[in-house]
Amino acid sequence: MKTISRFMVILTVLVSMLALVVSCSDDDDDDSNGVTPSTFTPDGMVLINSSGNSFDMGAESGMPDEAPVHAVSFTCDFWMDTTEVTQADFTELMTEAYSDYIAPDWHEPYGVGDDTPAYNLSWGDAVLYCNARSQRDGLDEVYSYSGITGTPGSSCELSDLVCDYTLSGYRLPTEAEWEYAYRAGTTTDLYWGQDLDPYPATSADSAEVGTYAFWYGNSYIFGSEVDAFGTQPVGGKEPNAFGLYDMAGNVFEYCNDWYGEYSETAAVDPTGPETGDFHIMRGGSWGNNAFHMRASNRTLLCPDYIYYFIGFRAVLPDVD
Repeated sequence: MKTISRFMVILTVLVSMLALVVSCSDDDDDDSNGVTPSTFTPDGMVLINSSGNSFDMGAESGMPDEAPVHAVSFTCDFWMDTTEVTQADFTELMTEAYSDYIAPDWHEPYGVGDDTPAYNLSWGDAVLYCNARSQRDGLDEVYSYSGITGTPGSSCELSDLVCDYTLSGYRLPTEAEWEYAYRAGTTTDLYWGQDLDPYPATSADSAEVGTYAFWYGNSYIFGSEVDAFGTQPVGGKEPNAFGLYDMAGNVFEYCNDWYGEYSETAAVDPTGPETGDFHIMRGGSWGNNAFHMRASNRTLLCPDYIYYFIGFRAVLPDVD
């Protein structure tokens, strides 16, 4: 009898454990396949603690469209790629997601290699990559559209595009997110604590810039006969205080916003104009001087424009 009693106790415990497992599985099925930014640590990203924080965006001493300086605050944190999206990562994801994918025109002397930033791609190509990455990781696809003009990876354009900022999926950073991440708590022109004019005025200054960035002074200036010319493997320079590499130089980075003028009014989670003719790029490239690598510098371009100076990195908002 004692043996039977012990058996019944064990059986009861096992049934209870099985019921608990089934219950947990059902809850997961109701929560976006059990994957949310609060429980999911994305590969190759760092969490930017922006929730409840603010910073002064823009500059009075740069180009006219960098002013007025205005306060920007955020209501949630976000994850950001520590490096620019590489050619290997871009090709792997796009090949899996789009059967008609054609790789961008990556060739020497502008940089070819698995760890080299993806470039020569349109803003639409970068958006499709973000959706493909969300799909792979079981997250929401932030972007919706009615059609694709052209071929994914080969300077495509997207019709009737809508970005839902409330969804938990990968997307391009807003201009405000990008500048906040670049600055990493600094207020100077460059994230390593330097202001321009006269910097960089000496060879020592130029060497210091080269510690943090692939730029005109250590890449473009040498010409195509030198290996240092062109885009370089990501993560080869010192990161900023948030652990982000190549925020200055290497390749320009697409932002999500349409281009628009700033307002002096304080903004919360700004996303830019609803429509426009040009998108924003940030950070400068291997062909630029230090002026274009400043935290506040804004460069605009047409959505279908491609160039060997332009790449991107993604963010993942930490929303519930």
